[in-house]
Amino acid sequence: MTSTSPRTGGRRHQGEPGSRIPFRALRSFAGLLVAVVSILVSVAQPAAAHPPSGSVYVWASDVRVRTCQSTTCALATTERLTRVRVQAYCQIDAGERGRVTDGPYTNTYWVQIITPGRTLGWISAVYAGGGSNNSPVPGAPVDSPTDPSIDCEYV
Repeated sequence: MTSTSPRTGGRRHQGEPGSRIPFRALRSFAGLLVAVVSILVSVAQPAAAHPPSGSVYVWASDVRVRTCQSTTCALATTERLTRVRVQAYCQIDAGERGRVTDGPYTNTYWVQIITPGRTLGWISAVYAGGGSNNSPVPGAPVDSPTDPSIDCEYV
């Protein structure tokens, strides 16, 4: 649609500065824009963590849950775990920086868990029952470079 500009006498097309666009067209365009942005945002979000893959038994008392795989990491929660089974996502070997020793037990593996209070965090495999020194514990898959199907997504 065209109109004549009172100032210049020239023709101007709808959509150019100074032209009037019907409100319905703007509303439709805004709706389309919101839909496109919603799709782009949903595609850009990181994948959700895979569902808990098992469980581990925390045999010790007052085990602290960390935000990463080291005792130097911040606490993920003030909740302390004592002789409880928790949902486990996966486990990873954190190497020497992640080593925890408690009496005769030592381990560099850390297990990503959900606490009974529903906090995602990490505990040393030293406190998960059934494992051996410096090895993964039964009950949770191991994230390793040789197995791309297991991914501790919040490392």
